[in-house]
Amino acid sequence: MPRPTIAILYVGGSIGMIRSRKTGRIEPIESLAEIHRHIPEAQSEALLQFHSIANVGSSDITPAHWVSIAKMIAKLESHTEGFVIIHGTNTMAYTAAALSFALQNLSKPVVLTGALLPIGDVGSDARMNLAYAIRTAELDLAEVCIALGPRVLRGTRAKKSDQSILETFDSPRFPPLVEYNLSTSLHPWRIVRRKRTLECLPTFDSNVVSITLHPGMPEAYFDAMLEAKPHGIVLRTYGLGMLPEHLFPWIRKVTKKGIPIVITSQLLRGSIDLQLYMKQLALEELGVISGKDMTYECAVTKLMWALTQTKNPKRLRELMEKNLVGELTEG
Repeated sequence: MPRPTIAILYVGGSIGMIRSRKTGRIEPIESLAEIHRHIPEAQSEALLQFHSIANVGSSDITPAHWVSIAKMIAKLESHTEGFVIIHGTNTMAYTAAALSFALQNLSKPVVLTGALLPIGDVGSDARMNLAYAIRTAELDLAEVCIALGPRVLRGTRAKKSDQSILETFDSPRFPPLVEYNLSTSLHPWRIVRRKRTLECLPTFDSNVVSITLHPGMPEAYFDAMLEAKPHGIVLRTYGLGMLPEHLFPWIRKVTKKGIPIVITSQLLRGSIDLQLYMKQLALEELGVISGKDMTYECAVTKLMWALTQTKNPKRLRELMEKNLVGELTEG
């Protein structure tokens, strides 16, 4: 039986760094051969094809990288059984969510992985994570996901939660798609492989800002934010979507300018409910968009993507509040 072809797209991150013998500091590798030689067992299971997208740390990721990754996947899609993206962990959740919207109707897995320690370090998590990611790229799965440690999480539902090798990422509002133990458990709520026509829509409006509320925030801050003329705002509110009444005039000012506001929660688990309290009904009347149970990372990237799909406020609201790729729970 022929080995499946898995495309490895290298973006960067700690996994692809090396500790300098002179300084002891971690520096980027010069060649993908450094990674290639550390995973001989994976190469016996699959034919690995390496492609370099970038060589940057996680903090330097921009929407331009999302576009490059999506276009490369669209280019290679008919020639491979699955994809593994090597990426830094700090912004991995943003990239996973962005790719989920940019690559719709997937027929095969797109698996992001990385590591907390360089692949050449003793005790590094890199080899384990790469092995799980490559194995995941061969499974009956057809969505963007994150594989670090023995759990595979939906890309739009994942968050970096800990600087821990076994539980770097969590999916607080959606269960794992796959779990590895002595056997492999593929859960029925995953999206499975099927013949589909890939829709590659890799466009993002980066002029989106986010505001996390805290008690006593000066109102001048909110007006200063408007002076930057953002195209969209994500507002991280309290509880199920609560915010102080003195901000309502500012919200009215924002919506009159035609700037969409998406409300998400500071809760780790929970969902926005704009109809629970009388005060919140005013927000809905002002045209505020509910982020429902989307993660903060997903809400930001979805808004960046949706702003390039329509200029119609009603259609934008529909896109944001509709479940497109498993990112939110409708109803």
